Amino acid sequence: MKKCIAVGMERSKVQGPRDINNPLKRKMIEGSSSSSSSPSSSSSSLSPVSFNSQIEYGITFRTMEILNLIAKNYRNLEITRSTIFNMNHEKNVLGVNLYELSLEVKTDTKLLWKLCETTFPEFNRLNQNDKKILFYNFYAKWSILEVAMFSAKYNDPHNFYSPSGAIATSINDFYCNTVREKSVLSEEEIIRIFEPYWTYHFQNVINPFVKLKFDEIENMALFGLMLWDAGYVNISEELGATCHAMRKLICRELKSYHEENRMMSNRFFETLDTLNMVEKAENKCQEEIELCGIYNFEVDEDMKNIIMWQKY
Repeated sequence: MKKCIAVGMERSKVQGPRDINNPLKRKMIEGSSSSSSSPSSSSSSLSPVSFNSQIEYGITFRTMEILNLIAKNYRNLEITRSTIFNMNHEKNVLGVNLYELSLEVKTDTKLLWKLCETTFPEFNRLNQNDKKILFYNFYAKWSILEVAMFSAKYNDPHNFYSPSGAIATSINDFYCNTVREKSVLSEEEIIRIFEPYWTYHFQNVINPFVKLKFDEIENMALFGLMLWDAGYVNISEELGATCHAMRKLICRELKSYHEENRMMSNRFFETLDTLNMVEKAENKCQEEIELCGIYNFEVDEDMKNIIMWQKY
């Protein structure tokens, strides 16, 4: 019964033994009637700790409710982005510089926050501080992965794409056009300082990711696993329990998806290993933003705060 409830089944729909006089069935029927009269016994009101304790190993998932819902809402997000950012061919050709990208991020964080709330009731039930901790821990990592997803989507592993679908300008234009005052760096110095960061992302994130050819469900599994990451010092014990429970569910759905589609057995571990790849790239991203501050390149404060968020 606990396993059935843990995966979302209704207590009243779980069938017991056929013998009506069987004490186990009588207990289940009595439990069903008491649960319908007492809201506190429903699975939706479980505390994170009790929710976590009821999720056990050995459940074989035959549906991907969580992953399909993330995929559906993410497709809606893409439609919303195209409307809000109003991208056209001319804007795409001109490209975006650092400051313009940071303004896009300022808007995009609100859209992704809403996506998390509409996709995960567990996220929506958290207090505001826990929501902020989870989201701020998540956003930079997801942005890095999403750049690689855009490269795969547009079959273009040689450019960076913003949330609106615009291409980043050349290295010089990306930074020079955002300086607050006269730049203390020449074009050659900008290339010398920042080109290694661009090269790192192309060689260690975008190219490997494109070669993996993840599909929509695998990308959405990474979205969920990044959001519900308990591996940071700013996560409370109670929030950590919820994160672990959610990650178990997502991993089981992903593993079931791989098995049902007869994918190679190592595909599951390749997907999870992408998380380590993004984690390393996040450190490089923070170094780059720190250098932008040193050399007086303008970045929207909201973007700077979320990338430099202290979580270790």
